[in-house]
Amino acid sequence: MRAALPLFLMLCAPAVASAQAERPTRAVPTLSKAPKFQGGLKGLASPLVLKSAAAPQASASFTAKVGFRKDTLYVGVEATDDQLGATDLLTLSLYFPGAGPTATGYTWRFAFDGKRASGEESGTPRFAQDLVNAAVERKGNTLVLMAAVPVRAFPRFPATEPLVMDLCLTYDDVDGAGGKAVPVSNCQSGTMVGEALRVPDEARKALKLKPPESVTALEPAKDGWLGWELLSYPAWAQGDANLTPASLRALVAPGALDAAKAGVEVPDTLSLPDGRPLVTVLTGKNPYAVAGRCDSESELRLGLYLVTGKTARRVLDWPAATCALGRAASMELDEEGALTIGYSNGATMNFAWSGDHFERTELGKR
Repeated sequence: MRAALPLFLMLCAPAVASAQAERPTRAVPTLSKAPKFQGGLKGLASPLVLKSAAAPQASASFTAKVGFRKDTLYVGVEATDDQLGATDLLTLSLYFPGAGPTATGYTWRFAFDGKRASGEESGTPRFAQDLVNAAVERKGNTLVLMAAVPVRAFPRFPATEPLVMDLCLTYDDVDGAGGKAVPVSNCQSGTMVGEALRVPDEARKALKLKPPESVTALEPAKDGWLGWELLSYPAWAQGDANLTPASLRALVAPGALDAAKAGVEVPDTLSLPDGRPLVTVLTGKNPYAVAGRCDSESELRLGLYLVTGKTARRVLDWPAATCALGRAASMELDEEGALTIGYSNGATMNFAWSGDHFERTELGKR
């Protein structure tokens, strides 16, 4: 976690939003019924057609159709290859450029024998890979794919802005054993050639999520949802079930650190004066990992989340250990909502509860 938004992110975020607003788009049509999973493109009644760009060295090409129904994006593809083999691979990628500067896309891979693993390098979580249903057929020299991508498998997408996305299809044409793959795609450098696509707003409304107004992007997770601001960590979360300290940490920071092992005095939970629970989440890299040394490039961050049933909202982000402050040696929340964090280097940080988050105060500073 980071305490302040880096200047370049503050400057580039409005520019990204402006660029997306000016970008020409095509609406993904809403289907009156779900398409058939067999039979090729004839079973997907959508007027939105994508074609591969010319690739002089390739002997393959494809035509695709895209449609949306209820909570699912449907993509049908027919790829024709003069030498269709087991090494020929079709990759489907989704990316929402308006989801913020730290957002990434997801990919799914297919061959004539079915869905293939996306690979760790794709950054696509396992649950998102598993949620995509697909049927793959081989008809002579044609690879036929029908893929159903539920919103729950989408990469991070805008919370309020139009759902503009790049849908990239790439067919890796490999002729002969040991041959070099020649990519055929409708995109260049991850961006669609020509118009981008726009998913219907109903896809987001149907989720019935109610994040804070400050949340700019939403992201499905294995056991819930995450809400992001411009910083590179969640500001809000909603679980599929009531959140516990353990399930909250697994949702917002799967790599969360143990306070005792990190050598900081941070309680597992705290309670506001009205009894509402606060859960602590430690992230980052321990600057004191090597005995007798402090790495000035590393920092532990403390996140405090207010938990209410299935939802949690981040109410404080602050250092838990740095070379300048030392380690958090004490952390107390009094009956009036005043939070005090004491550090091993002698500093004391004071915070006051302001109704929905903690604010720093100079009282008692030394």
